[in-house]
Amino acid sequence: MEISRITDSELLKEIGRRFEEKKASISEMEFMTKKLLELNEKNKNSQEVKSQFLSLIRNEFNNPMSSLLNITNMIVKKTTDQKIANLSAMMQSELLKLDFSLKNIFAASEIEAGETANDYSSVNIESIFNEKLDYFSFLIEEKSLKLKYIDGCKEKVISDSQKIDIILLNLISNACEYSYKNSEIIVSVECNDKNYIIKVEDSGEGVYEEHTKEIYNRFTHFETGNTRATAGLGLGLSVARGMVEALDGTIDNTIENGKTVFTVLISKIDERDIDISTGVGSNEFIFDHGDGIVEF
Repeated sequence: MEISRITDSELLKEIGRRFEEKKASISEMEFMTKKLLELNEKNKNSQEVKSQFLSLIRNEFNNPMSSLLNITNMIVKKTTDQKIANLSAMMQSELLKLDFSLKNIFAASEIEAGETANDYSSVNIESIFNEKLDYFSFLIEEKSLKLKYIDGCKEKVISDSQKIDIILLNLISNACEYSYKNSEIIVSVECNDKNYIIKVEDSGEGVYEEHTKEIYNRFTHFETGNTRATAGLGLGLSVARGMVEALDGTIDNTIENGKTVFTVLISKIDERDIDISTGVGSNEFIFDHGDGIVEF
């Protein structure tokens, strides 16, 4: 149709048709936008419910677990009946394994939900190390391991104590499980202008080069049966990596002089930018800072 031959009525009709098409498109876009907003709100509510549920379940497990561990520990230390002491020690060992698995399950859930906001405090890494000596005492005694802590960072460590705790929990557990009997595990802390550097070194089987990156995947572990004491969930190193990344850091593993070394770099935080509390280990307390070498 030539433009010169379009009548006024035809032109108005065409304009009206296109206007209705535009109006229909706008209505459809408004409908889709409304649906997207509704889905977004449902997703937000779902995440909040998930977060509340996770927090509730964590408390429901942690409180009785802590009580049971304290009770068995008291029985082991105070009973004069050797049979009861042995049974209590076995129960405590199994409870610690369950507690360890639950800690990693909850941590993995937090990472998956994106709930890894950092709570910065002054962290006493030596005290966390000492907690882990008690935590893994059964495995340490069973394999006659020697654990040593070396403090090479003579400055206050500002980070998230809960995340440092779960990182060391998994790296020390990993070192204990894969170390040869009667060998030594060294945990050291250093620092430079940008990072805190935590190293966990063990004399064990090591990590085959082809598995160097795979070991950080969930539900993945490799074993020859020579050193690993338990099957595990395969969550430990993936959780450790998630916590390290939440602290804007990196984790890597190498073989140095025949020893397996896991190296964690955690970015330093300027104290002037945050509110500082004092924390250590799996709970928030105030401790005097220690230095030097601690041996077990």
